[in-house]
Amino acid sequence: MTEVVIATTTAWTRRLAACLLTAALAGLLAGCSLSADPQRAGPVSSPVSSPGTVSAASGVPVVLRFGDQTVTATLTDTMMSRQFTAMLPLTVQLTDAWGQAKAGPLPRPLTAEGGTPVHDPTAGGIYFWPESGMIAIYYDDLGQTVPDPGLVRLGVVQTGLDGLSDAGNRLTVRIEPATATSS
Repeated sequence: MTEVVIATTTAWTRRLAACLLTAALAGLLAGCSLSADPQRAGPVSSPVSSPGTVSAASGVPVVLRFGDQTVTATLTDTMMSRQFTAMLPLTVQLTDAWGQAKAGPLPRPLTAEGGTPVHDPTAGGIYFWPESGMIAIYYDDLGQTVPDPGLVRLGVVQTGLDGLSDAGNRLTVRIEPATATSS
């Protein structure tokens, strides 16, 4: 009986945390502002893929560095991911206010055209929130759903997700193409 009560309480607590997280994220994002980088403000000239294409196998390998940690990831082959790749190398200030993802603003927003909305992000996913210009790297799945317009998946973490989850509440992450680091 005690185990059932604990399991029920844990599930309820996670749902409550997810609701509070969603409300906090909406409030945080409503207060964010972004400044454009005029040197990188031009359109991305790569061909447009179909909106549903999210193949990480044909994407761009990237490396995320913070402190002495390295995370490897692959960006999907989509228009938004190519826009993100065009910003690289990039340094992003990430915070972890909800215990499931590290998130921070990009220097300029990505064009949301053609992005397939995701309402149930998964651990290891790299996402963009079109409403705010924020990037988020999820390291845990609390079973929450993200309100409309949802997130757009940019890629997936291959290795080092545990290091990212343990990195604290605020960190500076350098994201660069993996080929730029293999010299």
